[in-house]
Amino acid sequence: MALKIGNEKTIAVMFGGRSSEHEISLRSAVFILKNIPLKYKIIPVGINKNGSYCSLSGTFLSTDFSSITPDDLAIIVKGSVPSAFIGRKNLKSILLPYLEDEIKNDKTEFFYESNEQKESIRILNLDASCFFPVLHGQNGEDGRLQGLFELADLAYVGCDIRSSVIGIDKDIQKRLAKLAGVPVAKYELIEIEHFEKKLEETILRIEKSINYPCFIKPNSLGSAVGTGRAKNRSELETLLKEALAFDQKALVEEPMTGTEVECAFLGDSCNPKITIAGEIATSDFYSYEEKYANTSKAELFIPARLTPEKMQELKNFAKTIAVITGISGLCRIDFWNCKKTNTFIFNEINTIPGLTSISMFPKLWEYEGVKGELWIDEVIEAAYSRKQRTIKSQYGIKASL
Repeated sequence: MALKIGNEKTIAVMFGGRSSEHEISLRSAVFILKNIPLKYKIIPVGINKNGSYCSLSGTFLSTDFSSITPDDLAIIVKGSVPSAFIGRKNLKSILLPYLEDEIKNDKTEFFYESNEQKESIRILNLDASCFFPVLHGQNGEDGRLQGLFELADLAYVGCDIRSSVIGIDKDIQKRLAKLAGVPVAKYELIEIEHFEKKLEETILRIEKSINYPCFIKPNSLGSAVGTGRAKNRSELETLLKEALAFDQKALVEEPMTGTEVECAFLGDSCNPKITIAGEIATSDFYSYEEKYANTSKAELFIPARLTPEKMQELKNFAKTIAVITGISGLCRIDFWNCKKTNTFIFNEINTIPGLTSISMFPKLWEYEGVKGELWIDEVIEAAYSRKQRTIKSQYGIKASL
């Protein structure tokens, strides 16, 4: 059944999530709720760290969010109970068809008693015409939620399944970048099973290829979670254990000397809009605390301290990355500016970039004259447009068998 979009557009803003970046999601969601255009109605949807949902649609559908804080959203998330997510009413053809009567009666939530599990599961029946996931990292930014939206025939903001999967996997990104002629740092991919069963072999491989110092990070996380710099074997083992506690794979990279430079992206791979680059200068690597603490000592320069020629070179690299990864909606594309070699090294893309008060993405677009309200409206309307194109897609052929 095709999704019917009415004149009134209601947006479900999703935040929290079962991710190590849960708290950052709350801060990013505050930015969206404060800046989303008034023409939209809003349903806040909190997800706790166990994956349970909480919707306050009846309370907040027309609320002024101008003074909302991350602590307010944390309270919503704490109110979550074990829930199954349905979405619009047409999902009865896909999920829990035996609840058809409750869905027809327009109940916003109801309970299903599972005889097998002997527990009551709350069903959220969210009548939203579009979903805006502000969920960083795993279970929100990695293609799983996007797959649910696609199966449920729902409009949603941001990258599709394919580009979300690419966007969460740093190894795949680097392989694609290298094939496209964009420089990447030398690195080794370490899988947890190999690390646990063949520790000595793994360490020797890293020492032969990268040596010390080296930089360790989880393959599928952002926000500098689980990252660190190792100067010797003992530190390498410790940091690998920490990174692999967050993910099944970790990257060990050669250290970059220079500053991090980032471009913001809107649009799609056919029509990428790339901002000028911003620059982050730190005394060491850009840690979780440096990214999000109010006392961060990192210096932000907008625009980055680049010549016009180097700025254009960087934007061209960013455009190449946008095209080969197929990103859409909003994204941040990160590089290293290596001063010694005068080259840019691709770092990663972030398909749901941080949107806190000190995050680079909103600052870059504001410098370009595009305030939050404008680009939020753009990515929502793009979600509706993509949904309409999907409706027109042909899924079968006529054939005589």
